[in-house]
Amino acid sequence: MNKLINIILSGLLWRRYKFLLVSLLVLIVFIFLSGQLHQDYLSYAQSTDSVSVGWSFAIKWLSWLVAVVVFFALNNWHNNKKQAQVDVKDNNSTLQRILSWKKAHPEEEQNKRERNPSDEQVDRSDDPFAHLREKDKLRTYADIIIDKKPSKPKQ
Repeated sequence: MNKLINIILSGLLWRRYKFLLVSLLVLIVFIFLSGQLHQDYLSYAQSTDSVSVGWSFAIKWLSWLVAVVVFFALNNWHNNKKQAQVDVKDNNSTLQRILSWKKAHPEEEQNKRERNPSDEQVDRSDDPFAHLREKDKLRTYADIIIDKKPSKPKQ
């Protein structure tokens, strides 16, 4: 059962963070390979007494910096693209219809705000809860139980 949970969670994480994980893996491989290439150049430069070792460090660090900036830029671009897709996908059509109706009929909305239901006579003949609204005090089931329970005599 534990392996099944691990497989399911791994699949969910992979689906959600695939681009990030792949781009991070590519970044790590690039940094490792450029470091190995730099080590090879340093061993070559040591055997030939080359003078341009300082430039190799500058190029290595500059390439690492460019790789990290590209990594962040690509992931930012991908996240913005996914967010735009989610925004388009989550478009609530019912809400959009209501808002478009309100824009098309602003005078009816204004009339609703101006009317006060307490001033008008509300027809409550079909209201099943009208008798509850007319009561002075509403009692709960607990109040009824307490009233039915006989009081204890004082000793």
